[in-house]
Amino acid sequence: MKIVYELPFSSIYILCRSDMTTERKQNESALVCAAQRSDKEALQRLLTRNWPWLKGLVYSILGDADQVDDVLQDICIRVIAKIDSLREPERFRPWLAVLAKRQALRHRQRNARRPIPLNDEIAELQCDEKTQQLFEKIEQKEQCRRILQAVRTLPEKYRQVFMLAYAGDLTYANIAEILDIPITTVQIRLVRARRMIYDRVSGKKRSKVREK
Repeated sequence: MKIVYELPFSSIYILCRSDMTTERKQNESALVCAAQRSDKEALQRLLTRNWPWLKGLVYSILGDADQVDDVLQDICIRVIAKIDSLREPERFRPWLAVLAKRQALRHRQRNARRPIPLNDEIAELQCDEKTQQLFEKIEQKEQCRRILQAVRTLPEKYRQVFMLAYAGDLTYANIAEILDIPITTVQIRLVRARRMIYDRVSGKKRSKVREK
């Protein structure tokens, strides 16, 4: 299902695939089994293919790009130590997301007193090559900066759903399991997140949405 939300002069395209192909699930399960047998190459391939949405999830929790890489390193260490405990290889993605979320939350709690910068300089800094891949349909750098600013100022529960849906090919069911919320809540939050981003970028104002 492709959701298109129009923005001035350009668009954000959010692709939420209805399901992973059977072949891909089997391939990922095989990589997990190999990684559990201490196959370093298999583990590297697992992390590489899941890196975009994993980075998006961590960023959605921290809200600070400067801290993301440190947390990702911690997550890699945890994956190496814990992958043997995964009993259902086909559920690697939800397992990885839960592990990442816990690690990011721990990091955020340890750094709770550190203020998160919201100035234009930081927003500009985040328009690096990797981040712009998430917004490859954005034609102008200034537009990218404005959208990033809008995303990072979303309430956390909307930001998490948006980043999981946009940065990876997780299904609504995957996202619901990761965040421990109903699928309908995932859908509602994603719609509201897109609406808030549009409003903040375009300068339009709507009445406050009901919490969900």
